[in-house]
Amino acid sequence: MNGLNALLKFIENNPPEKRGWSWSDWENKLTEKIPNWKEIIKDKNNWDEIKNVKARRNDDELWKLFIDVVGIDLLNYCLNSTDDDLQEAAKEWLEEKFVGKPLGEKLDYIFPNSIKLWKGFNNHIKKYVIDEVFERYPGEPFESYRDLAHHLRYLIEFNRIREFYMILPPIGYIPSGEILNLREIIEKADDKDSLKIVDEKIEERKKACEISVNRSLQIPYILNRNERELIARAIDKFRRNGYSTAPLPEIYLSYEIPPLFVAYPELEDELEEIGRRREIEEEPVIPRNRERGRPETISIEEVLGCYVPAQQKIILYARGINWFAKKYGIEGNLLRMVVLLHEIGHWITHLLPKPDVSSWPTEFFIETSEEVTEGWAQLITYWVVDEIGGEIKNVFEKLNKHQSSVYRVYEIFKGENINSVIDSLDILRMLNRPATLDDWKKIMRIK
Repeated sequence: MNGLNALLKFIENNPPEKRGWSWSDWENKLTEKIPNWKEIIKDKNNWDEIKNVKARRNDDELWKLFIDVVGIDLLNYCLNSTDDDLQEAAKEWLEEKFVGKPLGEKLDYIFPNSIKLWKGFNNHIKKYVIDEVFERYPGEPFESYRDLAHHLRYLIEFNRIREFYMILPPIGYIPSGEILNLREIIEKADDKDSLKIVDEKIEERKKACEISVNRSLQIPYILNRNERELIARAIDKFRRNGYSTAPLPEIYLSYEIPPLFVAYPELEDELEEIGRRREIEEEPVIPRNRERGRPETISIEEVLGCYVPAQQKIILYARGINWFAKKYGIEGNLLRMVVLLHEIGHWITHLLPKPDVSSWPTEFFIETSEEVTEGWAQLITYWVVDEIGGEIKNVFEKLNKHQSSVYRVYEIFKGENINSVIDSLDILRMLNRPATLDDWKKIMRIK
């Protein structure tokens, strides 16, 4: 016990105030002052007490050292901890071992350490590593698309998008060195399940690249970890009611002019840059039609994003999302997530498969009342953001204040039992005609 107390006191009083310690600094100092520190941290019974003591700085470096010494059990402990610092240290350790180095720098590490580590990982850790590699190092042309997206975001921010036009040629998919490196580790670890996941992700990107992106500056969109979690939460509610999973629809980030700005070009023009004047003032050549008025409400589909049922694809309008976020003081990334979740809601109601229940026939889905289709999309979005709460729910509510009545139909159903509402989708799909709000209410026995 004395050894543990000495370790706790040492951690609490270090490193010196002037600077932090690196991973190797911690290792050298611990070995000098507490020779048996490795035996102490290998005892699982000590972990809770050690966790409750905070170093003055560079706590993450200390825990990365501990994980490296102890191994998989401590890695799992940190990843499943409610302590954000421990989770971050575990993720950084994983990234340094598997994610963040080019292939050439890791060839000497592949045998045997990486393979041995991979075999000890549970499915949660494997999924995290695979997702992280594909998100950070997606390969070409996605990395070039990401660079282009950053450039286009700058042009939008400073009202220069009209000066830019580019044809993006179709290109085959080239996995990054990091993806190939990870695949080699998994293959040599004889992990067939993980190898299948990696190959499926590679195949998804190949298919995305087969589609020409010449049209309308639409760039294939790669979901980040938060967006994948939002979609998983939505689908999970349907899976609990007998629905199956399915490949997601094609998702694009578009820099074209959203439909609302085609009808009301002054909406985009009138939003001045925050904190500075435009660098170039353009004199209008054609005066605005003063009789045109202003739209009273803003439709998600007209300015932020849309689901195209006939093509089974989702389009997110970057210009519209940026404009709306600035105009109403909303965090842009959260707004994009809410819009994406709304469009995924359309796809779920249209096509998410369920045994013995057909998908919603596309011709009937297209002709179905907006009160029904938008009601479903908003309801699914509400279920997820209400479950999470916090800022993403606030963004949903702020967005909803500026939308027409069809986007508030979900309020009729939000107090109903989720399972009962999802069961009503089966009947709506099988009506064999376009559905109305009255149909939905009757199924749910709502007056």
